[in-house]
Amino acid sequence: MTDNRNMGIDTLRGLACVLLVAFHVIGEAPTHGLRLDWDHPFALFSAVFFHLRMPLFAMLSGFVYGYRPIRRGEGGKFLTAKGRRLLLPYLFAATTFAVVNTVLGGAYAVAPAEFWQVYVEPYAHFWFLHSILTIFLIIAALDWIWPRAPLQVAIGFLVVSSALFLTPFGEGIEFFSFFHTPYLAPFFALGLMINRMELAKVGQLPRQLVSITLVGGLAILLAIHAWFVLSDPGHELLRRDFVALGLGLCFSGALIMHRFTITPLAWLGQYSFSIYLYHMFGALGLQMVYNFIGLPNASIGLALGMIAGLGAPVVFQMLTMRVGGFAPALALGLKSPRRPGSQPTGLPRPASAI
Repeated sequence: MTDNRNMGIDTLRGLACVLLVAFHVIGEAPTHGLRLDWDHPFALFSAVFFHLRMPLFAMLSGFVYGYRPIRRGEGGKFLTAKGRRLLLPYLFAATTFAVVNTVLGGAYAVAPAEFWQVYVEPYAHFWFLHSILTIFLIIAALDWIWPRAPLQVAIGFLVVSSALFLTPFGEGIEFFSFFHTPYLAPFFALGLMINRMELAKVGQLPRQLVSITLVGGLAILLAIHAWFVLSDPGHELLRRDFVALGLGLCFSGALIMHRFTITPLAWLGQYSFSIYLYHMFGALGLQMVYNFIGLPNASIGLALGMIAGLGAPVVFQMLTMRVGGFAPALALGLKSPRRPGSQPTGLPRPASAI
């Protein structure tokens, strides 16, 4: 693992990847994934952590953006970097996923006449990239307008986005998955605020107050959420209500403020973007086999699904980086590795925003 990576952040990336893949392998309902009843322990586990997966991904994106915000005179460079890192691999992965599903008659098959919708409306799990790109543009504009008040910008963005989260703002607007943007924005904002508090070296008391608030809120809201899940398995989990907002902020925020290192998760976190983009290929492929052989033991199905969903993208990234050329940029948004003996082009940079 390279020295310039943040092991604590990579650990949380790895945790988010494990929860994401587990959610899709287990399934959101008894008709999906492993076809488990609502009260099955795996289904209950997935429901308890429902409000951590995507909020954690969004908060990590905000936290890491704080290391490389837009700067005056570098707007074009910023937009080009985001396009290469996010937009190009999104186009490649979404197109490939849609083609494979359409050819094989999968759950995400797309009629040829409607194929354009893959790129401009929510499709499979790729909606996250639509929304996170929109948030990057919004926060970049705010940082451009108020370059001398980065912490105040983050706090203001958190307050406004949290208020919008609790309203119907954006509902029904499917273009570029906009209705998901108010869902992710508060978590991105809190990650950015925590980063800027650390960089600004604010006093110990403000940081302690934020920490106590997050940990205390987590204890209360997690107990409430878990009680609802365990007492009424299968009840609808809303993405945008007070519990979803509070639990997502407190859970993810507490993890980021009190970062820890678990080496296997940190190693996995290096491949988080690849896992996000391509985990469904492995998970759905194995699901087809799983269904064909007659739904064996759920524990075996979960184990195999996790191996496929996490392992296939890691192997794919390794092979793509070995191929080099334009392949890493197209499929992963990464620069081709330098050839032996070549000179580095600059100082090591922090890990990518996703």
